[in-house]
Amino acid sequence: MNLFTLGKNVHLHVTKNHLKHRAVPLAALVVTTAMTFPVIAVGMDEYTITDGKTTEVVSMYEGDAEAALQHSSFSKEDYSIASLIETEDGYEITVKQKYNVAVTADGETKTVYTGDATVEGILRNGGIELHEADLVEPARDTQITEPVNITVTRVTTAQKKQTQSVAYTTETRDASDLEAGKTRVAQKGVNGVEEVTLEYTYHDGKQVACVQLASATVKEPVTEIVERGTKQPSVTTASGTLSYSRVLTVEATAYSGGGTTASGMAAQVGRIAVDPRVIPLGSKLYITSADGTSWVYGTAVAADTGGAIKGNRIDLYFNSESECISFGRRSAKVYVLN
Repeated sequence: MNLFTLGKNVHLHVTKNHLKHRAVPLAALVVTTAMTFPVIAVGMDEYTITDGKTTEVVSMYEGDAEAALQHSSFSKEDYSIASLIETEDGYEITVKQKYNVAVTADGETKTVYTGDATVEGILRNGGIELHEADLVEPARDTQITEPVNITVTRVTTAQKKQTQSVAYTTETRDASDLEAGKTRVAQKGVNGVEEVTLEYTYHDGKQVACVQLASATVKEPVTEIVERGTKQPSVTTASGTLSYSRVLTVEATAYSGGGTTASGMAAQVGRIAVDPRVIPLGSKLYITSADGTSWVYGTAVAADTGGAIKGNRIDLYFNSESECISFGRRSAKVYVLN
């Protein structure tokens, strides 16, 4: 109901739906009185405010819910409006006592005294500025209805450029002019150089990630080319060129006297004694001096063994004892023929 004063000791009650926020024409109010005054009606709103335990009623001219709260014992500093419902007789306001929310940001923790609000709203009211990349826990749009801890992690990024080595690759090619088993470098490899753009991510100043955004070649790597020999090695003899699989430097002695070799063949020039662990029996051989020119025994077969012939040692057969004495003990080169 709205109350209007029309004159001395004269009152008029009307509902707010009829007269709220507007003047009433004088012709609409006909009252007999000893004195006559101009009449202007102003609406009065009734606010019923409660926190669930205590209820107060505040009547105001030209007011609003926030103003009504200020005129009640539920101060705006300690209470916030939880709900506002318009009724036929006025407004019903439900309030809730504010509480403390702990906010940790920029290396310090502060307390924000607040009513129910979103995390972002609480931070804004606490004077804490948020940047788009910052991480907030709970999330920015979370509705807070009780004391909680809010953490703000500042996220920053920085881009840096740096050069790094690019390893060269190796290519292998066959070379027919190079003996099998041998290799040579035809082209030396050189590492290349590239410039990369890296982005570092920091959480509160501490690096947590690094990703490569781009790369550009500054210097191309040079491929290393290695040639692998395919040519079978050979030795030139009086009877022609002989290919061999390996060559050994050994100590050579001499023996004679005929008989039968360990392989069952008759002992004769060209059938020599070897250590089978070094030169298998039956191997075809070509034997010369260590320098290849001082003397030549020639082609031979590993046919015999001997108790004193161990390791890199051979015993050459000669037809006479005098030849054996003349030969004595010499360094020799043994080609194991293919």
